[in-house]
Amino acid sequence: MAVLHMILIVLKILGVILLIILGILLLVTAAFLFCPVRYRAEGYKNERAFGGEAGISWLFHLVSFKVWYESKNEKAEYSLYILGIPVLELISNISNRRKKTRKPGGKQPVHTEISSKEEIRKEPENEKNPGVVKHKETGRNREVDRKNKGKNSFVSKLKELLQIPGKFLRTLKNFQLTAEHICAKIKNIKTFLENEKFKRGRSLIFQEVKKLLAHGVPRKINGYVKFGTEDPCFTGEILGAAGIFYPLYGENFNIEPCFDQAVLEGTVSFKGRIYGIFLLVSVLKIISSKDVRYIIRHFN
Repeated sequence: MAVLHMILIVLKILGVILLIILGILLLVTAAFLFCPVRYRAEGYKNERAFGGEAGISWLFHLVSFKVWYESKNEKAEYSLYILGIPVLELISNISNRRKKTRKPGGKQPVHTEISSKEEIRKEPENEKNPGVVKHKETGRNREVDRKNKGKNSFVSKLKELLQIPGKFLRTLKNFQLTAEHICAKIKNIKTFLENEKFKRGRSLIFQEVKKLLAHGVPRKINGYVKFGTEDPCFTGEILGAAGIFYPLYGENFNIEPCFDQAVLEGTVSFKGRIYGIFLLVSVLKIISSKDVRYIIRHFN
């Protein structure tokens, strides 16, 4: 009975641990799906300098990352905080302490000198046994060699001339095969693009991407921009193009055109958020579609 009681206690402890782990996983999953990832950015530009700052945060700023840049410093800086702890600074401090506490090790190199007496010297060659043997050629041998070289060069040139028609025919054959292969590829691509499965899969992907962009677009945009070019006509065209995006930035963003000088200054700030549940739903729709799987199989 005691052994059975101990086994039940161990099983009970293991069950509690598994439930805790499962609860933590469910909590993290719910936080990822329903707690938004927030982002923000701001920047400025004037006659003397320009700069900006951007950052993202998650789980009520328990995890946050920020990067900023100033033209005066000419250097971008960044930071990462997890539960309020500056992770990057902590890692940098630990590495610096290790470098300071590290003792210098290793043996010093031993320098060896070779005296002039220990230098290797080549022994002089024996006059009776010279290393180079000179061969004398007669005028008759030279004449025979010239004739043989002339015959060999004539034969080789004749062979090259006879091989030209064969090379030309092989080149034409390879070109014909390459052209047929290219035409077959173009035909297959055209058939694939005109397939109804491809059209349905493409429209589904575009639709989901459009939804994600509409969901993640900045919710608040503030600031102003003063711009101008030397050409008043071109400045007016830019102002007209900016008016198209008026529903995006709204009344909190002012645009001031300058028609008499070239200038670009202003400040801008925006922020938004993205929910993980929207991303998950879109991904599941795309993956579960048979038309999208058909497109993926075609490219693989």
